[in-house]
Amino acid sequence: MKKKAVSVLLAISMLAAGMMGCGKQAATDSTGAAAETPAAQASESKEAADTGASSGAVEIEFVNQKREAADTFQAVIDKFSEQNPDIKVTLNTTPDGSGVLMTRASSDTLPDILMHWPTDAQFVQFANEGLLADLSGKDYTGNIVQSYIEDLKMEDGGIYCLPISLNFMGVYYNVDKFTEAGFSVPQTWDELIALCDKIVEKGEVPFLLPNKDSWTVSQLWDNIGGKDRGGYTDFYTGLDDGSQSYAADAIANDSMEKMVLLTEKYSQGDTLSLGYDQAINDFATGAAYMFIQGSWALPSIQAANPDANVEMFPMPNDSGDMKQPVGVDCAICVSAKAAADPAKSEAVDKFMAYLFSTEAGQMYSDMDHSPSAITGVTADIPQDKLVLDLIDKAGVLDLAVPPTGFEDTKRSEIQNVFMGTSVPDFLSQLDEDWKTAREAEAQ
Repeated sequence: MKKKAVSVLLAISMLAAGMMGCGKQAATDSTGAAAETPAAQASESKEAADTGASSGAVEIEFVNQKREAADTFQAVIDKFSEQNPDIKVTLNTTPDGSGVLMTRASSDTLPDILMHWPTDAQFVQFANEGLLADLSGKDYTGNIVQSYIEDLKMEDGGIYCLPISLNFMGVYYNVDKFTEAGFSVPQTWDELIALCDKIVEKGEVPFLLPNKDSWTVSQLWDNIGGKDRGGYTDFYTGLDDGSQSYAADAIANDSMEKMVLLTEKYSQGDTLSLGYDQAINDFATGAAYMFIQGSWALPSIQAANPDANVEMFPMPNDSGDMKQPVGVDCAICVSAKAAADPAKSEAVDKFMAYLFSTEAGQMYSDMDHSPSAITGVTADIPQDKLVLDLIDKAGVLDLAVPPTGFEDTKRSEIQNVFMGTSVPDFLSQLDEDWKTAREAEAQ
C-alpha cells in the first residue's frame, strides 16, 4: 500500500463554497508535554489514561504538531467537553512532532488521535505499516469536501487522514510601512527586486528570513519555485524514471538563485541565526517590510502584535503569470490501536464527528484564519485576499510525496548553501539524495 501522489488544478468551486467576503506549518508551545522528551510524553500519556479510567471518564490523547493551532484545538476540545463530560480529551502540542511520534510508534504507544500532513513521509510510513485506522467508512467523512477525500485515498482505497484546513504561502507585508513609503505590491520578480532596492536605499530591511529553522528554508524555496512549477507530482515522477533531475531543472536552478539573492542582499543578515518564533515577533513589531511565510503564520503575527496591519501578496515570478500551490494544512489521523479498543473507540468516533462538524470547523477557521476542508464553513480572511484571488484563478492542490527521509536531507542541504555550497553542487547532491532515499525505501 503506497500513497498516491496527486496534483490537480483547483476549480473555483472547491474553495469559493467555503469562503466569504474575500472570496475565500512551527509561535508558542502549548499544553501538556509540549517541551518534554518523547519518552517522557509516552510515560505521561499512559499515566493520564490511567487517571481518566479511574475517574470514570474515557481518556483520549490528541497529539498536535502545529504549534500555531494549539489554542484553536483547545477551544474546540473545550466546547466538545461541555457537551460530553464523560469523555476527557487531552491535547499535547509538541515542538518535535516527528521525533515524538516516531518514538511513540516504536514503543507501540501512538496517541489515540494525531495531527499529521498527508504529504509527510512519516504519515505514509505509519499508514503503510498499519498503525493508522482506515476512516473511509465513517459517517463524518461526509462533512468534508469530497474532492479532498478522493485525493487523499491510498492505493488500497483507504483514507488514513482527514483534512481540516488548507494552507498556502506568500509574502506578508507591513501595510503601514508600504503606505508611508508610497510603495505598491509588486506583480513581477523584477518589481520585487526594485522594491527591495528602494527599501535598502532607505537604510531599512526588506525581508526577515528565519533560516535557522530548516523547515522555513525548504518552504521558502518552494514558495519561489511554486509560482512556476505549481505541483510536484510530474517532477517527482521524472526524478524516479530518470527523465528529470534537480541539476538540469530550470525552475530548481532559477528559484534557488533567487533565494540566495534575497538572503545575501535583501535580508536582515546572518539569517542562520534567526529562528521562526523570533522572526514572527520581529516582523509583527515592524523590524522589516516583508516576511515570506505561509498562511499559518497569521495568528501568531496577530498574537505578537494585535495592532499589526499586515496583508499577504503572492510571491511573484518573472512573467507575472503565476500558479498558486495549495496544501492540506492540518489533517487528523486515528491510531489503529485506538480504533480497535472497545473501551475507547466509540469515544474517539464521537470526538472525531464533532471535530469535523460545521460548528467545530467554523470555530477552527475563525481562530486559525484558514480555508476549511469542512462543508458549510465560511472563511473571511481579508488579509490574504490577493493570494486567495490567485487561488481561485490558478490554484494547484499539491499532494506529491517525496521518499522517506528526503525532505529532512533537503532542508539541511539548503542550509549548506548559505554556508558556501554552490547552487550547482547543491542540486547535484539532491539528485543523489533522492536516489539514496528511494533505494532505502525499496529495501
